[in-house]
Amino acid sequence: MNRMRKAKLGFTLMELLVVIAIIAMLVTVMVPVMLKFMKGRGLSMAGNNIGGFVAFARGEAMNTRQTHVIVCYTEPEEIATSTDSEFKFYAGPGMVIYRINPNPNKQQNPDEEVINYVRQLDFAGQIGGAVDFAPRWKQEAPTGPIENYLPEQVNSAFAGKFKIVVLSDGRLIIPQDKPGYILDSGETKNLKADLVLTDTERYVYIDINSATGAVKRSNVLESDEVTEP
Repeated sequence: MNRMRKAKLGFTLMELLVVIAIIAMLVTVMVPVMLKFMKGRGLSMAGNNIGGFVAFARGEAMNTRQTHVIVCYTEPEEIATSTDSEFKFYAGPGMVIYRINPNPNKQQNPDEEVINYVRQLDFAGQIGGAVDFAPRWKQEAPTGPIENYLPEQVNSAFAGKFKIVVLSDGRLIIPQDKPGYILDSGETKNLKADLVLTDTERYVYIDINSATGAVKRSNVLESDEVTEP
């Protein structure tokens, strides 16, 4: 009797084959979904990190009572921590915060320069693959000087790059600023936003509020949902 009861506790070969077949079907369905989710995760994280990055820049500007500038690097480029620094490293694709002091007091602070590196946000290390600025955004983003807010030396140093000025009172000067409502309208699909990020297959649109520094981003959109040449 005991032997018969123990035998009934096991699984038949047919039952095991059915379970294995069900698991194989689930894996076949779920793996592409998970891969798609992980790839889009990089863009989501980049969008969220930009929000924290802008908030940090505003905090630094208000705490130090000095103008800061956020510079977008669309290609890897060697930069230095200050004008005369010998220590250099690569930034981009990504964003870098610089503190601007038009009249550095060399007697009180010998290391103080007009342009001082503060922090960078590197897109390459995002989860799910490399993140970059969208090609069309690179073509259309205003990269000229921001007069009345940045000294000539700063405009010259960052010529050809998209810049956002962070004033000491926390306000942001964003060239050709796009209002946040476009993220909820059909215009989003035409790449009209303050920043547009991509991983070559998907896109995220980002709007930055010039008064509060709040960052709003769209959902991760597939390439067929946008207009990109």
